[in-house]
Amino acid sequence: MPSLPDWAFYPTAAAVVAAMIAAATSFGDTNHRTPEEIRAEGITFSGDRLPMLTTGNGLTVEFLSEDGIQFARIMAARGPLDGIQSAGAFFTLSEDEIEALEGHRLRMTYVVRSSAEDGAEQMLTNLFIPGRSQSQWETNALEPDFTALTVEISPTRCDWEYAYVSVWPDWNNVRNQVDLQRVDVTVLEPISCPD
Repeated sequence: MPSLPDWAFYPTAAAVVAAMIAAATSFGDTNHRTPEEIRAEGITFSGDRLPMLTTGNGLTVEFLSEDGIQFARIMAARGPLDGIQSAGAFFTLSEDEIEALEGHRLRMTYVVRSSAEDGAEQMLTNLFIPGRSQSQWETNALEPDFTALTVEISPTRCDWEYAYVSVWPDWNNVRNQVDLQRVDVTVLEPISCPD
């Protein structure tokens, strides 16, 4: 069996390690989109992106699948205006997503239903960005089947340090669950931004 000369060991080992690192990093995020692509294509949270949902105090989430449809079952034990600030159950937008959305009117489409068991009659929605607060939750009635609820938002500021796409089920202790299948964020026309 041929052997490697001593002088070739370190260069060969370095090349093997470099190849291993290159192979490992090539399996990273291949779906990176520029702000221009995001603006043109919009943002969708569904399927494998649903687990990006974060819940604040008083809410819990369970990720389920039914007839091949993935959804997040969100339960509320309290309301959003009872003294503890929270964005509810929310998706945090990335820096590129924020850059794409800043300075535009937006359409938020939530595909949601009242859960079969303990289903809420309504749900609150909001987009938390600078200039929007807890007082701007919008109430939407829910159906027993997945239905698209659409809300259009005209931001009052064009520079955002953060952005959270938020939902909050009705918090009646008996009927307080919703099933969220997807959220689509569509970029509409530019708005007038102060200098």
